[in-house]
Amino acid sequence: MAPDAKSELSRLAVLHHGPLFGYCRRRLGSESLAEDALQEVFLRAHKYFSTFDQSRDARKWLFGIAHNVCVEVARSHGRLTTSDDLPEPADNATSAALERLAREESIEHVRRELDRLPDRTRRILELRFFGQMTSGDIARLEDMNETAVRVALHRALEGLRSKLARGNEAGS
Repeated sequence: MAPDAKSELSRLAVLHHGPLFGYCRRRLGSESLAEDALQEVFLRAHKYFSTFDQSRDARKWLFGIAHNVCVEVARSHGRLTTSDDLPEPADNATSAALERLAREESIEHVRRELDRLPDRTRRILELRFFGQMTSGDIARLEDMNETAVRVALHRALEGLRSKLARGNEAGS
């Protein structure tokens, strides 16, 4: 690998380490599995960096690798997402809604409801809150337009809020 390529890959690793780790941790439900998965993500990125088209979005490329690695790790461990502490979401109005939900409801109940969401909806929420991606980033990664991502986030949060409220009424 050329020195410039190594420098660029190092820059990408520093820039995207936190969001990628958050995404892997949520997908795998374990810090140690997430650390292993993240290491594999960067090993693959190193291996295939020479074939990466520099005109493409590097973040999208890295999150694509992370998604594939998490699927492989989950399959090899015979599980999908398991309980783990919810990391703090990014600061903005939408994440404030998720923070309110987490405070108002038991975290375990929130996790169960997240796991019941359709795959794409859950992935969008995970990318937003655990991967700390913007709606624009998610739109590019999921091949959607940004408005559709915002609508999906809004509907998913409203649906979660409604399900959690019904769960509280049943538990009262």
